[in-house]
Amino acid sequence: MSEIRKPIIGLVSCKKELAGYQIQALNEFYLQAVKDFGGTPIILPSAIEADELDRVLAVCDGLLFPGSHSNVAPHRYNGSHEEKKKDEARDELSIQLIRRAIDMNIPCLGICRGFQEMNVALGGSLDPAVHESGYQDHRENESKDFTEKYAPAHPVFVEGDGVFKEWLVNAKWEDTSKFEVNTLHNQGVKQLGSVLKVEAKAPDGLIEAFSLPGQKYFVGVQWHPEWEAKNNHFSQILFKEFIMSASQ
Repeated sequence: MSEIRKPIIGLVSCKKELAGYQIQALNEFYLQAVKDFGGTPIILPSAIEADELDRVLAVCDGLLFPGSHSNVAPHRYNGSHEEKKKDEARDELSIQLIRRAIDMNIPCLGICRGFQEMNVALGGSLDPAVHESGYQDHRENESKDFTEKYAPAHPVFVEGDGVFKEWLVNAKWEDTSKFEVNTLHNQGVKQLGSVLKVEAKAPDGLIEAFSLPGQKYFVGVQWHPEWEAKNNHFSQILFKEFIMSASQ
């Protein structure tokens, strides 16, 4: 019997400085989550040029756009504020990959910054500090203990007619209207891209998840499901559906 082929998942990395060196970095949590649910992760550095994207996408069965401490540059969505934590090279790579992946119906999962990149790539805009715009404080716990930093912080309420609701019903979830998530972000959706569909909101009304109808899998979430994904019931659903879509 031939071995089942694992889907190859490309994960975008970030440009960072370490001890004077410019490096490409990606948190191990994302790689491990892909592996735990049956994917083969490969890292996509921002050094990839535009004319190389087609060859890269020919290799990838799915794409994951992870979180980062950097933020999407404001000029990408006509923002007027200054942004200190930028990674323009990642912006360029991610936005181009997202748009091409949609055209090719390649499954995509966006997490935190990746969620925000997806929104910007599809014409949406961002609020640089949601806690200053009438929403609750969604910034991360400053604890160095990751179990505290990534602990559930608030529920998200699931929309009644989206893929999240369908997944929860199929999984025989006890309460398909909500579930708990962590929170580690200061930015959020200001204007949602017009083609995107809201999947879940925080209690204060902030958009926490969306999908793109018509795609095999195109989902963005504002929280961090990669943290101990094997032990979180909704993370299990999210990643299983992602890897299954990439396998098809």
